[in-house]
Parts: sequence; structure tokens; C-alpha cells
Amino acid sequence: MSKFKVTQARPSGGKNIAEVFWEDGHVSRFHTVWLRCNCRCSVCCRTIVGQALVERSKLPCQLLVSEATIHDDGAKINFKLAPETDHVTVMTSDWLRSACYCDACIGEMLDEREMKFHLPSESQLPVVEYEQLDTDKGMFDVIGTVFDRGFVVVKNVPREDRSVVQTGKMMAPLIETIYGEMFDVVDNQSTENVTFTSIGLPFHMDQCIYEAAPGIQLLHALRFDDVVEGGNSLLVDMFHVIDILRKQSPDDFRVLSRVPVHFATIDYERQHPAHVIHRKPIISLDYDDRVVGFGWNPGLEDPLRVHEDDVEPFYRAYVKLQKLIEDPKNQLKFRLKSGDMLFFNNRRMLHSRDGYKTNGGVRHLQGCYLNSEDLRSKYMVLGRKLNRPVVAPKIGNCSSI
Repeated sequence: MSKFKVTQARPSGGKNIAEVFWEDGHVSRFHTVWLRCNCRCSVCCRTIVGQALVERSKLPCQLLVSEATIHDDGAKINFKLAPETDHVTVMTSDWLRSACYCDACIGEMLDEREMKFHLPSESQLPVVEYEQLDTDKGMFDVIGTVFDRGFVVVKNVPREDRSVVQTGKMMAPLIETIYGEMFDVVDNQSTENVTFTSIGLPFHMDQCIYEAAPGIQLLHALRFDDVVEGGNSLLVDMFHVIDILRKQSPDDFRVLSRVPVHFATIDYERQHPAHVIHRKPIISLDYDDRVVGFGWNPGLEDPLRVHEDDVEPFYRAYVKLQKLIEDPKNQLKFRLKSGDMLFFNNRRMLHSRDGYKTNGGVRHLQGCYLNSEDLRSKYMVLGRKLNRPVVAPKIGNCSSI
């Protein structure tokens, strides 16, 4: 049985648009070229992933609605489009309504995927047990928490070398970077990265030197002795602070969404020499002017090279955003314990740590990265399997869907 029913369909304008009237009062307008390219008939509708059965380059330059007929009590519509005489464009009402591209339907589609912000002062640290990952329901709930809150702390992960890798592979494919499949966060006095010292870290996104930074990061506290002083973890929801900036200072928001920064790791002296560089604005917007991504890592910024008129506006805007990031009201601060694993969205949450003193103890974390699109896919598949259907959440991968 169809969820949506069509009560009327008719040509509009110069007949290059079909108006469709729905039983619930909604009205959709579909261009003829769109209808033809998305025909659902048995010949045009793909049944195998990767098929493209409608050859758009062979369609007439202009198509007009010559006839629109409703069938199956409003569950199906057939369109005849001139000058085609040997083809009937077929649409089922449920599919057509799901693809409506009026402003209201697009807005609803995007709104239901938007991130929900949780103020640090009003929310508790999301914590789960490692054993929850052993069941489909547990895995589904844990991944859902990461997409809802931006992170979760997994307790009692086995304190064994490479447990973080094994845990990651349970959920999604790993992403290798210039630091390999896995990296050790421990004070070894390395000059490759300040992470491998005991110095405090500025808030940052990992690996924004890449065109697409790793989506998900796992950090497992293999050992975090009680005698270690400092070394606390800090998180900031960057999408939240960008939203604050947009509301408080729209001009500065626009500057940071337009003027690019050079992020780079250029080091020929490290064990595995690297030359990785990318130029992009700090804030990424999509077609609908929604924030869909960002890049932030002051420690990986090269000197600003932009048009002269943009230099001072950029630095003014940058400072305003940085002050929001550094405002304690926007930060969540906590201390990992041995066996804890921080599981977070690297393309949503900035992370940092206090400087620390070992005092004869050890602070040793192991980390790896996962593909966020694959993790979201697992979440959606598990939801369907468990009869808990969910909308694919926005995940900070420079896409609003």
C-alpha cells in the first residue's frame, strides 16, 4: 500500500514542468528532463549498483509534458513526454514524493540529518563498556552515540598491544596515514610531532593536511599510571562553535568560509619522509549554505598566502573563532584511565591534552583511524537488521547527507 497518493498531475508553465498534487495537500513541481532521467519503468530503473540505463546525451534537447495519467488509485503516474513517442515515463507515488525537490522537502531532508549540540556543562560523559561491541545491538548503540554526541569513552578495552587496531577493524576499515596503520602516543622525545612529547597540545583536527582527513579516531589508553600528573583529554564540538560564530559574527564566519589556509606536513628528516600539503578554507559550506566540514590545526598551518585585502580580515575572524574554541564553557575535560578508549569523530570534534609529568610513571596511548562513511554504513545496516531504522546522520565529511 502506498504511503503517499497523487490526486492530480498536470503540465505547468511552458509544459516543461509537471505539477503533482498530493492527497495530503502538498504540491510538487518536477522538470520534464528530471522525470525522464529518473524514470522508474522496468527498462530505465537500474537493478544493479553502477548501472546507468538512461543515456542522457541521447535524450531530446527539450521535453514537454503531453499527457499525465494517474493509476492504481494514486499510487502510480505515467507521463508521456514529447517529442518521445515510444517511451512512457513511469513514477511510483512513494518514490516520487521521497525525491521531491521543493524547498520545503529539501529543508526537511537536511534538517533531520543535522547534528544536535550538547553543552559540556549540561551533559554527562558518554561511557560504554567494551563488551557492548560484541552484539549487534550494542555496536549499533555505541556507533549511534558517536554520531549523536561526537564521541564516546569505551571502558575496559583489553590492555594488549594493538587492541585499538583489532577494535577498530570490528567496526570499519582502517585508514593508513604518514604515521602508518597505528601510532603510539607516548613521550619518546621524537621530533616528528609534538604529540610524541609530554607537551600540551592545542585543539586540533588530526591530519587535515589531507584532502579528506580521517573520519574516526580511536585512542586507547594502554597504560595511564595514577602518578602521571596532567595529560587530561579535552574535546570541543567544532560544529557547535562554528554555529556560535555564525550567529554572533556572520561577517567573520563568511571570511573563514572563503579565505584558504595552507595545512602542511613537510619533513624530509623523519623516519618516513613526507611532503603533504592542502589549501582550503577553515569552514566548508555546501550548496545550501550549510556547514558541512572544517579544517583546524594551528600546528600544521603554513604561512598565510592570500590576497592582500584578505589578510587582516582573516586574522580578525581567526582570533574570534579561536577564542570560542578556548572558552572553557565549550570544552569537555576528562582523564582517561588505563583500558579506556576514546572513540570520536575527528571531523567534528577538536581534541587536545594537558601537558604532563610522568613522575616515574607511564602515559601510553595507541591510536588508529577509521573510515567514517563505512562506519555510518555499518550503523545504517545494523539499524535495518535490528528493525530500528534511522536517518543517515550528517558526519562532517563535507556533505550534508
